Amino acid sequence: MNASSNQLTFTTLTADYPAVRIPAGTAANTPTLITQGATNASVLLDLLFRNLDTANARLFDIYIGPNTTAENNIVQINVPANSGNNGSTSLCSLAAQAPAIFDLDLAGNRVITLESGVQVYVVNKVALTSDIYVRAKRRNF
Repeated sequence: MNASSNQLTFTTLTADYPAVRIPAGTAANTPTLITQGATNASVLLDLLFRNLDTANARLFDIYIGPNTTAENNIVQINVPANSGNNGSTSLCSLAAQAPAIFDLDLAGNRVITLESGVQVYVVNKVALTSDIYVRAKRRNF
């Protein structure tokens, strides 16, 4: 079978889906570590947000780097009210809201490469009145 080296590499990755609960009552501008690059690096395929607040959309800053300093803030997204919660409002996808921050690999997949230890944080811009769940879709080398 003829396959590109990219296809062979991608098939040897292990998938995981780390998830974090950001609880109601979390103060505004609180950084939450979602995931980081594995020992031999990872690719981030997406961050998915589930908002249990049925009335309010929430803004989140996304940071990629060792901390939440301004230079590591790559985009702000709007997580719709009730997203991923009731079947009528879809999960909120970072890849759908900010496709420009993702690279395309040789197979055409949208990815963000996370070298070993490179961290991904989200920061809620207002105090939360309901839980928010954030799940990373990640593949590790």
